[in-house]
Amino acid sequence: MIRFEYYKSLPSKIISKAIVALGLLTILLCSLFLDPDRVNFLPCFFRQITGHRCPSCGLSHSFHAISHFHIQESFKFHLMGPVLYLILLLLLLKLSVEIIIGKEVQIKVEPKLSRITLAIFLCLWIVFWIIRFLGEF
Repeated sequence: MIRFEYYKSLPSKIISKAIVALGLLTILLCSLFLDPDRVNFLPCFFRQITGHRCPSCGLSHSFHAISHFHIQESFKFHLMGPVLYLILLLLLLKLSVEIIIGKEVQIKVEPKLSRITLAIFLCLWIVFWIIRFLGEF
């Protein structure tokens, strides 16, 4: 079960939330306007050292694709890209609402459901990376 609760937020918390929201907005806007094929602003050190893709390789391309509503292409670049993009978008929305109303919004999720969801997400991410890693040979 998911419940929403509201708490009065302190001004110092609003500033820190605004900084995080600005960072998230920057990531999402970069993924919309900067094509990773033309702008390589985040080199992969893991790939430079090992010659293989890291677990996050392809996220920039995936974010760029989903920003332009190319959903299938986004999943091809990175299986978890669209999911992570949606999470960042929802987090930005939550922080924006908190900044506007001046209250903290807590999303209460049963701990067991939360742990299971996180475990599935991480397992899928690792399995995707292993399959992609083995495909490089």
